[in-house]
Order: sequence, then structure tokens, then C-alpha cells
Amino acid sequence: MFLHHHLNGGKGDTFYQFDLDRTSLNDLFLFLFRIFDHMIGTGSLRAFKILGQDGSRIFAENHDILWRGMFWYWVTVPTFIISVLVFAGNCGVGQIAWFMWFVYLQPLFGMTFFLAFMNFALHGFVEFGPENEHIACVNSTLIVEGEDDSFGEDDHMAHHYYGNVTHRDLPKHHETQKEEWARHVGSVFRCLAIPELAALILLQKWELLAEKHFIDHSGKLSKCEIVALLKERAVRKEMSYEEYEFEYLPKFRDHAMALVSSGKCANVMAAYKYLAHHK
Repeated sequence: MFLHHHLNGGKGDTFYQFDLDRTSLNDLFLFLFRIFDHMIGTGSLRAFKILGQDGSRIFAENHDILWRGMFWYWVTVPTFIISVLVFAGNCGVGQIAWFMWFVYLQPLFGMTFFLAFMNFALHGFVEFGPENEHIACVNSTLIVEGEDDSFGEDDHMAHHYYGNVTHRDLPKHHETQKEEWARHVGSVFRCLAIPELAALILLQKWELLAEKHFIDHSGKLSKCEIVALLKERAVRKEMSYEEYEFEYLPKFRDHAMALVSSGKCANVMAAYKYLAHHK
């Protein structure tokens, strides 16, 4: 939560996916590994350690909190449950294994796939501005008139960039954003659910999205132009998977320190945010 809502899905975030083709099933499986690494805790633990190398107290505190939570989740609680099953429940090894699978491991794998799949819709499109900045209303999606949107779940733009707006105030908030959506042709859709959008992106059903679901607030694009725009934004990458994982990410802190040294950013935290939000 701390990382994701500081970096907003950009570089350094354990949910980063702009090195992947969101229309590719193969890339979805790469993303599954990244989300699994996040779910078991090791991804964020590694990130906090790297980002806190300058002695930042907040990263050190989050690292320690996460480490304690992981120890409780992976050691303390399973040990307690297994002990109860052995000594009080008179369970055999097979029964204990089945119980732990359904209680601990199956939900872990299920939520890993759920989060990876959903995020291919929530951050399915990428656009950059004239200074290589991320365009927020493109890189996060919004669905209006969705049937399963009770508390603003379908507005991932506000989720990241306007967290102080309650779900009751979202309709008024949307009115203030329409000029921005028109200027950048924001990723705004109607009358579908987040899993449906993820599936349609993976299946590359651009014509269906353009005809029935995409809202062009600019009012200037034809159906063919919308199809081309959605496809271009869905396959666009900030860099390759190999470049990000093996070259850029290990030197993420070095990139941030360079921005601080040059005077472009006031401190390391500001530099992390700048790197996350700029190409």
C-alpha cells in the first residue's frame, strides 16, 4: 500500500507493468510472477531495503513492519494451526496438508492471479506527455455505469490521484475532470466490469471496446481512430522486461540519487516519485 500509492504503478512499484504488453498472455504470466513475489512479501521487502539504503527512517520502519508480518504469516500462525490440528484434532499428515492448502496456499495463488489479471485493466494503457511524464488519466482507467461499482471501485484514477474524494462525491469530481479527459483522450469506459475490460484487452477486442464501451470525451475521434489508439496504448512499453528487471531496477536508487545530486529533486523520496512518473 505504501509503495503503490507513492509510486502509482510506476517504476519501482511492485505492481509495475509498463514493461509488459498488456495484450499478451505470455506477458501476463511474467506479471503473475511479479505479483506472486509481492504477495508472499519478498518483493516489497526487497524494495524497502533498496529504497532505504540512504538511511530513510520511513522505509526502514516499513521494512521492519513487513518483516514481522511475514514472520507471523509464514511461521507463527501456520505453526500454531498445525500444532492445534496435531494435538487437538488428531489429524494425519494428509489431512493437515489439505487443510493448509485450502486455508493458506490456494487463496494465495487465487489472489495472485486475480490481482495480476485485474491490473491489466486498471493500468492497461500508457501515454506520455511532452516532458515524458505519465498521463494520469490514461495510465489509470475509469469505468462509469458499471453494475458492480458500489464504493467507487471502478474509478482507478481517483483511487490513485484523488484519494480524498469519497465515493459519494465521485460524480461531481468526474465533472471537474472531463476537460482533462478530453485533452488527453482519457481511459474512460462505460457499462462493463473490470475483469471484462481485462479480458477484452487480452483478447484484443478493440472494435467492441471502441463501439460499445470507450467514451471519447474529445469528441474528435472516429471508431477506427479509437481502435488504433487503444491498441497502441495497450502494447506500448516504457522499456523491455529484461531492461527493467535486470538493468534499471537494481540501479533504481542510483538513478534517484543522481536526480538529487543534480538539484532536479529536493530529496530521495521526491526523486523516487519523479522516476515513477516519468519515462
